[in-house]
Amino acid sequence: MRQGTWVRSFWAALFIAAASAAAQEARPYAPETDAKAAHAAALTQARAEGRHIWVQISDVSCPVCERLHWIIEAHPETSEPLRRDFLPLHPAIGRQNIPLFRAWGSPQLEHGVPVILILDAQGEVLTLSPVKAFTDDAGEFSVEKIAAFMRQWTPEAVKKGAAAPAR
Repeated sequence: MRQGTWVRSFWAALFIAAASAAAQEARPYAPETDAKAAHAAALTQARAEGRHIWVQISDVSCPVCERLHWIIEAHPETSEPLRRDFLPLHPAIGRQNIPLFRAWGSPQLEHGVPVILILDAQGEVLTLSPVKAFTDDAGEFSVEKIAAFMRQWTPEAVKKGAAAPAR
């Protein structure tokens, strides 16, 4: 192998490794994350701030989970209410999180991932939504549907009775 080819291959491999590491760091969910501790911290903060908890149960090998997360983050219609009205919690599928999922009724078993739960400040499940509720007729995510769901489940909307019955 000539030196120029070896150098190009080295830099290409280095770039791919760096991009892969950055993608892993950018994920909000990881199987080694202690979702129980994150849940407890979110409950404390939700009580103090009068917010709800937005739970997106995901899996690290799920491209749909990652796509939903980034669509929500990329659009002000969804990212702003997420930060203002909710505390995001992203537990990943993993053995250590099974007790927490059971406490929520194991929605990932019935609906798959991603699945969205809205919890009140006491940790009660107000509602859940499978991912198909956020898609249009072509199967693409609809920012409008996600934003409408968020508006329906803000603490203010629930207090006014604007939210639909749970589940």
